[in-house]
Amino acid sequence: MAKGNPIEEQNTLMANGSKTDEVEQPQGFKKFLYNKEAGTVLGRTAKSWMQITVFYIIFYTLLAAFWVGCLAIFLNTLDPKVPRFYGKGTIIGVNPGLGYQPWLKENPDSTMIKFNIRDPASYEPFVKQMDSYLEKYQNTNGTRTCTGTMSNADAAEGKTEEPCLFSLSDFEKAQCSSKNGYGFKDGKPCVILSLNRLIGWRPTDFPKESVPEQVKDRYKPGSIALHCDGTNNPDKEHIGKVTYIPQSGIDGKYYPYQFMDNYHQPIAMVKFDSLPRNQVVLVECRAFALNIEHDITSRLGLVHFEMYLQDKDPKDSTTA
Repeated sequence: MAKGNPIEEQNTLMANGSKTDEVEQPQGFKKFLYNKEAGTVLGRTAKSWMQITVFYIIFYTLLAAFWVGCLAIFLNTLDPKVPRFYGKGTIIGVNPGLGYQPWLKENPDSTMIKFNIRDPASYEPFVKQMDSYLEKYQNTNGTRTCTGTMSNADAAEGKTEEPCLFSLSDFEKAQCSSKNGYGFKDGKPCVILSLNRLIGWRPTDFPKESVPEQVKDRYKPGSIALHCDGTNNPDKEHIGKVTYIPQSGIDGKYYPYQFMDNYHQPIAMVKFDSLPRNQVVLVECRAFALNIEHDITSRLGLVHFEMYLQDKDPKDSTTA
């Protein structure tokens, strides 16, 4: 190489630099992992690693303590027996909805009660669901028999801590119990109706002159009357005789609802005595009290389901 030639000198330096990088790069990374001369691991000495470890232990301990403290303060503001927000203006609202049983959890999207009167296996799931739902009423510990003016309002006012006992005797007398398969085997199925639990809600009575026509002959002040009918005109024609148990509906002495041990939610039953064979009937049931509004869109104060009573050979029932 001619000395003094800047182009050749630059090329030589660039070539030498490339060779040097190729040789020293792996060696530099190894020294970063462990440098014997400096006594470092990953660029830190043992003392440095100890200091940073102690720092993060203290930091995250204080952070966790701060989080636990905030959580404890928040939980201390909650009442385990009452939701923080309920009543008017909240998602819970003040208007109860109406629910029904039997509703099979195995088929949650279906509202059809379909069974074959000749095939016990077809209505066995509904009977089991009714048994399961009513099982809690067998436990009467911590409850009291409410007679006369006694009601759950006594518990709400702090006079007692025991809820009113809800008896199933009326349903047994009306042949709506486990003993007779809740009427399914006779083609007269019984359906449970109940209101959603709303803290502090109790029914408001209709004035005598404004009781709805559908329940006028069965209405009892202080209770929630129920009425079931066909959803459409053809269904109204075919739904047949309907029996309400009890006649006056859900007794108001079981309100207002509040958190109590072994609280028995009040229910009523509707017995369909003369359903048509092999025909689907769309049913709409409504609850009546002055402070219950009916809204089809949001299903407030009412519920829809379908009844389908089959009467055919079990071998052919699966095809319908």
